Amino acid sequence: MRIQKDLRGHGQSTKVEYGHTVAQYARDLKQFIEKLNLKDVILVGWSMGAFVLWDYINQFGTDNVKALTVVDQSPSDYIWPGWDYGAFDFEAIKGVMQAIQEDQSGFNSEFIYGMFKEKPDPKEYDWILAEMNKLPASIESTIVFNQTAVDYRETVSIVDVPTLICFETVGFFPIEAGEYIQKRIPGSKLVAFENSSHLLFLEETDKFNQTLDSFFGELQG
Repeated sequence: MRIQKDLRGHGQSTKVEYGHTVAQYARDLKQFIEKLNLKDVILVGWSMGAFVLWDYINQFGTDNVKALTVVDQSPSDYIWPGWDYGAFDFEAIKGVMQAIQEDQSGFNSEFIYGMFKEKPDPKEYDWILAEMNKLPASIESTIVFNQTAVDYRETVSIVDVPTLICFETVGFFPIEAGEYIQKRIPGSKLVAFENSSHLLFLEETDKFNQTLDSFFGELQG
């Protein structure tokens, strides 16, 4: 059984105006798993979703987690001193928050192009924009700041379950960020997607699906 969960305030979820931190999203995930009585879950997190998985492990460990899949996310979005694998410095995140508050749809419209290596198909572009615009600007700017402030560089070293790391090679994060994760999770596997930016599951769909299917199959062996 494969289940996709919309985070609090995202997608089809209720647009509550509180609780928009990565740590709370992880607690929401814990409650979701317990409510459905799921066992030995395989968690897949793309972008900020990977932060939610790492925060889940920080709070609850891996007792009920069979495996992780991290999709194109550096352990920290912020460019800390000595850490060059983030996406934002202070001026950048300040500008992002201001842009979201003043013209959310305009910001999202431009942001989408950065998530593709090639020019997106117009229908695909419109669908992504519509999905992004479902998130109120107040929530989007809040969680963008929080996810930039968190830091999971140490957390990746406590992951003790099989882990697949899927990373693009042109876009938000350098492949070195994926290599950093891979070196700190014993037995983890890093797969590079050389023809993609951040939306590697849309630009290299067949490879992405085959990679995950193979990983899931190995877990059954």
